[in-house]
Amino acid sequence: MRGNSLPNQLCKRTFACVINIVTQQIFLLLVLITISFAQNPVTKIRDKTKQINLTVGSAIDNEGTRKALKAMNKIPEVAATIRRYNRRFGNDSVQAKMFVDREPDEKAQDSLMKNYYEVVVVSDSANQTSRWFAFFVRKDYQEILFYDLKQSKTGGIDDWKKIWPASEFATAPKRKY
Repeated sequence: MRGNSLPNQLCKRTFACVINIVTQQIFLLLVLITISFAQNPVTKIRDKTKQINLTVGSAIDNEGTRKALKAMNKIPEVAATIRRYNRRFGNDSVQAKMFVDREPDEKAQDSLMKNYYEVVVVSDSANQTSRWFAFFVRKDYQEILFYDLKQSKTGGIDDWKKIWPASEFATAPKRKY
């Protein structure tokens, strides 16, 4: 009968409780470790999408494209719009960007495709890329045209300023939320 005495029963119950608590803690630890390892591939994929422009796969980077972007930077409203947007809304996964989407193609029949770099301004995030503007920089970098996506026609920079008041956005005071 000694095995069934009150101290022995309490000892068995206490030991069972301790084992139960330790088992639960080990289980929680294993779950947390599994979750942290499972998140690592997601983080790697998310970081990789930040490095790649989803529209073109990767940036076109050569002397000609750098000169085309330099010509675009001479339009203060474009650069100011990108800078202002990124200051207000940009973070590590959402930002406005400008890049060369297409280089001149000597074999093309269309004069825009044959003689111009296509430079686009987009808001780029891990979820989507939204094209804001499309510009054409002539391959001698002396002329820049704006492509109106709604009207499907090209025009000059002054036409772009009339259609979308970039200078107003670029100079507007920062709103407090």
